Amino acid sequence: MLGKTFKITAALAAMLLWNLPAHALSLEEAGVEKGEVEVQYEATYTDDNGEGAYEHEHELEAQIGMTNWLLLTVGIGFEEEEGERDFEFSEIEGSVQFELIDPEKNGFGFALFAEVTKEFAAEDDDPDEKEYKLGAIAEQEFGKFLVRGNLFYISDIDAEDDEKFDGVEYAYQVKYSFNEHLAIGVEGYGSHKDLDDLNEDDIDEHKVGPVVYFSRELGERNSSPSMKDDDDEDEEEGMEFEGQLGVLFGTTDDTPDVTIKWGFEIDF
Repeated sequence: MLGKTFKITAALAAMLLWNLPAHALSLEEAGVEKGEVEVQYEATYTDDNGEGAYEHEHELEAQIGMTNWLLLTVGIGFEEEEGERDFEFSEIEGSVQFELIDPEKNGFGFALFAEVTKEFAAEDDDPDEKEYKLGAIAEQEFGKFLVRGNLFYISDIDAEDDEKFDGVEYAYQVKYSFNEHLAIGVEGYGSHKDLDDLNEDDIDEHKVGPVVYFSRELGERNSSPSMKDDDDEDEEEGMEFEGQLGVLFGTTDDTPDVTIKWGFEIDF
């Protein structure tokens, strides 16, 4: 009964958060589990120094572990135009992740990651934009501490010469777990969209700040037996809800002063 109530509460929270202004931030994990299905929602609220020029976005993703080393993900984004409260479908993305070193074995994990995103133009006269991302994910456990990092090369596809870009995007996390249900940490996100001029500060973005993580089991997991290894049948666990809430602070002139980050995921 308690688990069912928790599910309903999580769903209601998602619907309420869907109407808040946001721009999602995502930090990828190295581990892959065969047969696991995960639904993830991420968003942020950004204070852009009171200047009013902003864009709001929410992201919803679904992913499935095809094998113990291959993870597939699809996601959609919704965007709010400045000064309006109506959200429009703005992007679709797909990614593939290859786990090379399993973090469950000795605490160190490593994976390769590739993603393609198509952003739909807000105006009919503007062209749609396509972007790809290639890079690596690494993580290491030190007792109750976890250190994780993402480093990606990003570039556009079929853009006009004057709009092309080649850059880097990164994210990192240092996390301390009090127990299996509660943890705190520090996360940072940044990008530089011109590898030809690494000293150009006005196109740098970086934000960093504290994050609280919490989790709870919801009930029995509904994964398909055909997706599981025979050795895993006795290790079936319940569905798990994981949530997070954090505040990030901009450290460059091109980064908003304060960003409130929240999200949740449910593992089936």
